[in-house]
Amino acid sequence: MTTPNRVLVLVSHPNLEDSRINDALATAAGNVDGVTVRHIDSALRDNNGHFDVQVEQAIVDAHDVLVFQFPWYWYSAPAVVKQYLDEILTRGWAYVGGSALEGKPVIFAITTGGIADAYRADGQNKFTMNELLAPYIATANMTKMVWNEPFVVHGVRNLSDQELSDAALAYQELLTSFVG
Repeated sequence: MTTPNRVLVLVSHPNLEDSRINDALATAAGNVDGVTVRHIDSALRDNNGHFDVQVEQAIVDAHDVLVFQFPWYWYSAPAVVKQYLDEILTRGWAYVGGSALEGKPVIFAITTGGIADAYRADGQNKFTMNELLAPYIATANMTKMVWNEPFVVHGVRNLSDQELSDAALAYQELLTSFVG
């Protein structure tokens, strides 16, 4: 019998308590056995504006799958996600002499205000979500993580309660598929 995977969901949102969508997704994730939800904005605030690298690396080491969940801001993740990557994915641990992340699946769970059709070559934004995620795909490549298609909830400003419930259920199903 194989051991189930441990999934780490790293949530970043500047005001999660007021986010109907990201709060619902984080709550849904936390209801899946084998999933740990970590609010990295809180971890940053609790440590004087920097992450405790050893603590964060130990948390990542204890999990088999990484999920970065956040709202899409100006064609990127919130600055805290970039800071997390900069501070935690260190040389000798994550790459160049280190292989802590090698083979770990990585998923980006993203919410956007724009509708799905806006994220096409002929759409309002002129780029697909995968094209806009290129720096994160490159990061996965550099650290030898296994990139997975992002989980994206588009048009969150106009999401009905039923659509939100459906998105939360789909997120739980995705995470459950990685727990195994």
